[in-house]
Amino acid sequence: MEKRNFTRVTFSGGASIKYKEQILWGNIENVSLQGFFIKTKHDLPLHKPLEITIYQSPSSSIYLHASVVRNDQDGLGMKINELDVNSFVRLRDVVSQQCNDQTLIMHETYKMANCIN
Repeated sequence: MEKRNFTRVTFSGGASIKYKEQILWGNIENVSLQGFFIKTKHDLPLHKPLEITIYQSPSSSIYLHASVVRNDQDGLGMKINELDVNSFVRLRDVVSQQCNDQTLIMHETYKMANCIN
């Protein structure tokens, strides 16, 4: 069984990936405060900086910088490297709404503090 350091929850939403001068599209399958999995047919190199927009709703998006840490036939496992305060709060709300352990979410929030700008 895979050991995770952060609470992962299901999430259904679209996302855009900016890589070099290209915009690629995919669908988010799950998220945590540390990363997410995006279903896409695009193959991207590991550990290269990417700009990601997760479309949470028509009026709310999460903007972040991430890199691919796992590439498989279904999509990309991404690690969040940096995000702004507003995007972090939106992401934290998504995870918190599906997790019953708010103490755990607070602990994970502190672990991610160095990624927030």
